[in-house]
Amino acid sequence: MVKVLIVLAVLILVAAAVSRMRGRRSVGPVRQRMPVFVPLVGALFVALGGLMALASFTENNVDGMLWPLRIASVAIVLAGVGFLLIYRNFYVEPRVDEIAFRTIWGREAVIAYADITDFSVQASGGQFRLTVRGSSGPRLRLNPRLFDVSPLLRANEFRQHNGRWPLRGEMHGGAGAAR
Repeated sequence: MVKVLIVLAVLILVAAAVSRMRGRRSVGPVRQRMPVFVPLVGALFVALGGLMALASFTENNVDGMLWPLRIASVAIVLAGVGFLLIYRNFYVEPRVDEIAFRTIWGREAVIAYADITDFSVQASGGQFRLTVRGSSGPRLRLNPRLFDVSPLLRANEFRQHNGRWPLRGEMHGGAGAAR
């Protein structure tokens, strides 16, 4: 029991340390994925479920007592694969004039800053949730502390100062730039 608590404490500390990392690259806003602990948890689930499946499916099941273990092992492997797919699918790519992203289900979308109809930040339990909705319907929700969305935040400052979202080219001195 003590060993389990120690392993859980170490996993929680590692997850907390990894979740504070901004992204894989520090050269400015590029395509950013979820924190590293997501695929680590997925790989752990796949490995644990695989070991459970190996133990349950190779043993002789005369009295039917291994069916719950077999079902649980398959469920754990599927959960691990789910975590790996979520990590593979989701990304955020803030650009100068728009924010591109792909949802955990694999749907790609781009929201131009000039097309934003809803921009809100809510605080809940010490965590922030940024919600951006475009005029054509796509919605992005994320934690701004985990992802570098500084171009989007600069566009929001522009909106607060000028009363409207910036048009294409306005944020980097292009045609129609605010002077």
